[in-house]
Amino acid sequence: MDLEKKVSSLSKEELIELVMDLVEGDEDTKRQVEYTLLTPNDEVKASKQLIRKYINENKRKGFIAWKNVHAALQGAQMVLDKGRVKLSQGEEETAVRFSIAVLSTVVDMLQYADDSGGEADYIIDESVTLLEDASSMVLLQADQRVQDSMFELILKEAMHKRYDGLGNWRYDLLDVCTIYSARTAARQKLEETLHNLWVQREAETTWSSNSDQQTIRELQIKVLERNGEKERAQQLITENLEHEKFRVMAIEKEIDNENYETALEMAEEGEQNDINYPSLVKKWKEYRMQVYEALGDIEKQKELLLELVYENEYEAYGKLRELHDEKEWKAVLEEIFQVLEEQSDDHLPHVYEYIATSENRSDKILKYCKQAPITIIELYTYLVDDYPEDVNELFTSHIKYEAENSAERTKYRSVSEKLELYREACGEENFQELLNEIKETYQRKPAFLSELEKVEA
Repeated sequence: MDLEKKVSSLSKEELIELVMDLVEGDEDTKRQVEYTLLTPNDEVKASKQLIRKYINENKRKGFIAWKNVHAALQGAQMVLDKGRVKLSQGEEETAVRFSIAVLSTVVDMLQYADDSGGEADYIIDESVTLLEDASSMVLLQADQRVQDSMFELILKEAMHKRYDGLGNWRYDLLDVCTIYSARTAARQKLEETLHNLWVQREAETTWSSNSDQQTIRELQIKVLERNGEKERAQQLITENLEHEKFRVMAIEKEIDNENYETALEMAEEGEQNDINYPSLVKKWKEYRMQVYEALGDIEKQKELLLELVYENEYEAYGKLRELHDEKEWKAVLEEIFQVLEEQSDDHLPHVYEYIATSENRSDKILKYCKQAPITIIELYTYLVDDYPEDVNELFTSHIKYEAENSAERTKYRSVSEKLELYREACGEENFQELLNEIKETYQRKPAFLSELEKVEA
């Protein structure tokens, strides 16, 4: 049935009767119809009332449980949907006000709601997106009075105390404010606000304050870029290289402009400054690698890749191998094994195993297994042809150890599974001998014997 065609053929009286029938037994449908038919004068006020009505109806003893959050947000979703319609109809000012109504009310709701499902977060993000889209249209379509009014409304919301401790949404709103920074008065007020926030965060020493400073600088840079002041923006980036994002931006810009020496200096400086943060050091080394590749400096690439291999980086091994011919690689490979062995105290790094298996070096795989006997379970196939006695010994000692430390059925089952692998690796005769020994040792553990019998069958 073509429902749209059928409905369009109904008379006015039939349509009225149909709508009244629909709303008669469904309160939510009734509210949605009433909200759709609001007159322009009371739309924003009624929107706030609708949002709060759904929220309040789903409170239990002042709290909204996880299972009721979806229902509590139905009013907010209706307002957002209508906001999108308003924007498409050229009513961008109303769309801005709807966005603020949703955002402010739902953020307040989080103080007494379990949003572990993330539905309120989603609604907030959607309202910010609508606010951003509507603001872009305000700047294009509306007169200066409306632009100033919308900017003031958004800035006031951003600095409301409800966002204290919720910097991410405050900064999202301030990001929307940058859209209006083409207006001199708005730019001046926004820059003053960002400066004051920076000074506040600078006086603090927490991780979050450092993150906030970085975000504030990003917004200041965005204001400059929106106004075509690229040189000042670049200067601000260069002055804040202690923050990860700005060092990344600066290095990438220098690489794009083929200023490789400057990019290299920035990357090396980052390594020195962030020496206590391995993930950042790795990032700066990756930028160094980009520079070496761009310069075609093979020797520097080899040097850095070797350094990364010693830091347990798997991918570096493959790239390093590609840069050597077979004759060169044999000597380099032996050096890698030797250095990794000398570096290790009790356990060889995982990259040692990765390289040994990739190179099919059973002698090195055996060395790795002897330091970490449990790995024989995964690596025996590499060893069984060349070192059958060692495989047998490693398997036996590991299975006996696990049997000794088993005290529940899941552990017994694990021992049995490993016995199956042992049979495959070392043959039926060795398997039967070890199985009988374990059965004899643990004859007073009927649950264990029961699992062992399943293997024997």
